Amino acid sequence: MAMAVREQVNGVRVGVRYAVADHCGGLGGDWYLTTPLPGGDVMLAVGDVMGHGRAAAATMMRLRAAMTRLALAGDEPGAILAALNRMLCRRPQTTLATAVCGRFRPSDHTLTWSRAGHLPILRATAAGVSQLAQPSGMALGVDPAARYATAHVVVDAGDLLLMFTDGVVEQRDQAIDEGVRHLADDVRLALRASAPGERVRTALDLAPIGNPDDDACLLAAEPV
Repeated sequence: MAMAVREQVNGVRVGVRYAVADHCGGLGGDWYLTTPLPGGDVMLAVGDVMGHGRAAAATMMRLRAAMTRLALAGDEPGAILAALNRMLCRRPQTTLATAVCGRFRPSDHTLTWSRAGHLPILRATAAGVSQLAQPSGMALGVDPAARYATAHVVVDAGDLLLMFTDGVVEQRDQAIDEGVRHLADDVRLALRASAPGERVRTALDLAPIGNPDDDACLLAAEPV
C-alpha cells in the first residue's frame, strides 16, 4: 500500500510519500507528523518502530499520538524524544524505535531539531544537497536516562528539507550510507528541472522507495 499527501501548513509547503511493506497487510511501523502548532510554528517529524505488522503499528500510533500531544503543549524536540524514550523503556517487552523531529518557526525560518538514532535530514538548496549536522541521540527504548541534543539551522525560502526512514534508502546490496547519497543525487537532479512551487511534488515523485520489504516514509518540506 502506498499513499501521497501534499498540503500547506503555517506557511510551509509539505508533502509525504508513505508505503507499507508488501507483506504487512497495510499495517506499518513508520510514522510522520506535519502538525500546525500554537503561535504559527510547525512540527515536522518522521519515525520508525522496529518490526512490522500489528504490534509495530500499535506502538507507532501510541508514539505518534504522544509526540503530537507534547508538541502541542509546547515541548521542544529534545524533550519530546526523551519522553517517548521513557515511554518505550517502561514497556515490559523490548521495543525499539528511531525518530527525528523538528519545530520550524516561520517567523525567523529557524528549524530546531533533535534525533533519536535516526537517519540525517537532507537539505536541498541552490548550491546542492547536503546533510544537516546531526545532534547526538540514541534510539528510543534503550536507556531510560538517555538525553537528546538539539540543533538549530536557518532554512531559507526555497530550501527543501527531506526527512525519511530507512525503507527509502535501504537496499539489500548496498550500505545505507550509499542509499542516502543516492537519494541526495536523485533529489538534486529532480530539482534542477523543477519549477518554483513544484519542488515538493517533484522530490516525492522522483525519489525512489528503496526496499519493498520494509515500510518507507519520505517527508519533504519547503518554507513558502
